[in-house]
Amino acid sequence: MRLPILAAAALLSSAAAASADLKQGQSIYQTNCAACHGAKAQGGLGPKLSGEAANWSAAIFQRALLKNINDNGKMFKAPMPFWGKVGFAGDKGKAPTKTELVALQAYLKTFK
Repeated sequence: MRLPILAAAALLSSAAAASADLKQGQSIYQTNCAACHGAKAQGGLGPKLSGEAANWSAAIFQRALLKNINDNGKMFKAPMPFWGKVGFAGDKGKAPTKTELVALQAYLKTFK
């Protein structure tokens, strides 16, 4: 009888964590990315992120944000903040954490 209760608690905890990740990702996106990539990642000054970039592997996505290297291993053609050096707004110049990058990519996936 305890196992179903524990399983249900784990699912609720997982759902709450996912919701928190999406809120964090939304906040990061709106503060750091929306001005160039559009409110819904549809593109603008910067390219559309809601399709391909949202589906890159976590390693490629993180490399893109931290080192300005695209999914083909080349430097971005257009300038983008070098998040590995400047950090997200409010991070006081510290590189984004893996948690922040995962949350941001998870939020981008909601625009499919």
